[in-house]
Amino acid sequence: MNLICQSQTGTGKTAAFSIAMIHRVDPNIPFPQALCIAPTRELARQIVSYTNQIAQFMYEIETGLAIPGSVPKGGRLNAHILVGTPGTVQDFLRRKVIDTTHLKILVMDEADFLLDQQGLGDQAIRVKRAMASDVQVLLFSATFSDKVEKPIKFLYRECLMLTVRVTDTQLR
Repeated sequence: MNLICQSQTGTGKTAAFSIAMIHRVDPNIPFPQALCIAPTRELARQIVSYTNQIAQFMYEIETGLAIPGSVPKGGRLNAHILVGTPGTVQDFLRRKVIDTTHLKILVMDEADFLLDQQGLGDQAIRVKRAMASDVQVLLFSATFSDKVEKPIKFLYRECLMLTVRVTDTQLR
């Protein structure tokens, strides 16, 4: 089932989608099975680092970056979990640097920003179109504006909407 998750900063969105990606990976299949798109290279690096911290105790899962300069000419990305920026991922898919045959899950972090920005939204939609229709899609963001409703309707046929609100958690 596809998922739209809206939750404020600091509520564990990265942990939630990292665990979801790890859960979907079969370590015996040496191909990409999870792909996460982030709006910036720095965020992509942070997500890989965080996912590695979680996965180190669970499986023999490989992670990789799909950002400019991450693949030598003629190379391929075969890590189980890939995290990259929309333009580079789109380019890597076009050049067959990333094999989508075994992809099970696509995550878009900061989805409101990805889908709202000129160019990034189009790139994110092209990435989704390059995948099989049964790939699970998860959108995570602190906010979702009305402007991103159309791209979201394309990405999802059926989905769950999860909104997490922070309540007053101060100790008294």
